[in-house]
Amino acid sequence: MKKEKLKSQLIQNTGLPKAAFNGYAQINLTGNEEADIDGCKGIIEYSSEKITLNLGNCCASFCGDSLAMQNFDDERTVISGKFLSIEFSQEG
Repeated sequence: MKKEKLKSQLIQNTGLPKAAFNGYAQINLTGNEEADIDGCKGIIEYSSEKITLNLGNCCASFCGDSLAMQNFDDERTVISGKFLSIEFSQEG
């Protein structure tokens, strides 16, 4: 119980999203042309029309045109192109 209270206080005091403390990936979109992802665990599929990422608790598929990964490392993944859809699934 003490751990949950501490987590709650950290969320309130830092202003960080709750997802940052639960091991969830965080996705920030800039229009439909760039996705900045924190917490990516791996690449499942990669083409210029579809990029699927393992986010730990689920998978995210970015579908569109001229898709490319601009960055992929332990801290940050960036996908650019023209997104037509983003789908989430439990399977990987």
